[in-house]
Amino acid sequence: MRTDIENWPGWPDNRPAIIAEVGMNHGGDENLAWEMIQAAHENGADFVKLQTYSTERFFHPSLSYFDSSKKMELSSDSTARLFKKAKSIGAFLISTPFDVENVDLLETFAPPLYKVASMDNDNYPLIESISKKGRPLIISCGMASIEEIQRVVDVVKDTGNDQLILLHCVSDYPADPALLNLNMIPYLTDLTNVPVGFSDHAIGMHSSYLAVFLGAVVIEKHFTTDRKLESKIPDADHEISFEPSELKDLRVFCEAIPKMKGVAPRKISKGETSGRKNFRRGIFAKRHIKVGEPLTLENTIFLRPVGGIPAGRWDQIEEKKAVRSINAMQPIQFSDLGLLTKVDS
Repeated sequence: MRTDIENWPGWPDNRPAIIAEVGMNHGGDENLAWEMIQAAHENGADFVKLQTYSTERFFHPSLSYFDSSKKMELSSDSTARLFKKAKSIGAFLISTPFDVENVDLLETFAPPLYKVASMDNDNYPLIESISKKGRPLIISCGMASIEEIQRVVDVVKDTGNDQLILLHCVSDYPADPALLNLNMIPYLTDLTNVPVGFSDHAIGMHSSYLAVFLGAVVIEKHFTTDRKLESKIPDADHEISFEPSELKDLRVFCEAIPKMKGVAPRKISKGETSGRKNFRRGIFAKRHIKVGEPLTLENTIFLRPVGGIPAGRWDQIEEKKAVRSINAMQPIQFSDLGLLTKVDS
């Protein structure tokens, strides 16, 4: 299964996409969520992502963070308003649903794609429910073995949905750079024949840049308008989030990637063509060379620029005899040796 992601709604042409995950960084505040959606859109995110869940259908009530998660839950009405407002400014808002009921809720907004979190990459009924909607699907692979990742691909394929991207992910918060194993990106691409991106939980931006270099088709990273919000909303993900200026820089880098990669074999640039003459060395007479005297390394010198025979043609003229005298510091021409070969600059 090979996904034709270029035809996905909102997907950028010829560069990696960027998903800014607002997630729960809004702390349940609809106004703050909207502020973050606008900031992410304005600073270059291709998609802005929420998390859509019902706490009672997500966490066991005995969990210590049940109540705080409930406070950060966006209501169905809030979610609907955010999707409507995002559409009004041309932002592609998406979300991660955590149960079938919320899949159905999100479907009413006609999202451009769905995202499955790492914690649910073995929740096959949920994956099947989402996949059967017929929309593009992105699934994070954190905590999953290779066998489990392959099963995810098969589950989606069996629903008839061929619109899939996998995200390499290390589900630590924050993720230790030494444990990121970013070579999994090309490895999973080859193994599954599915496009692979990167869900970045590391602090800072180095891992995202390297993932793009290694072929990630999309970067997903938590987003905040200000990491200092960690002190006000401690149970969210501000610490591992990137801010608007960092998002903007990543967008510029992603746009430059296709240009920098170019093609192979490459053509010599126009500037280099000029440089072959101006910056490379030519062969000059080190001293006066008499008629009949053979050229040697003792009576010649290689100097910039190329004024006659380039240095790279030395093997063709070594020991050739001069047919006319050559003054010191004069560029040696093929005609000085009775040769008709043209200079290859």
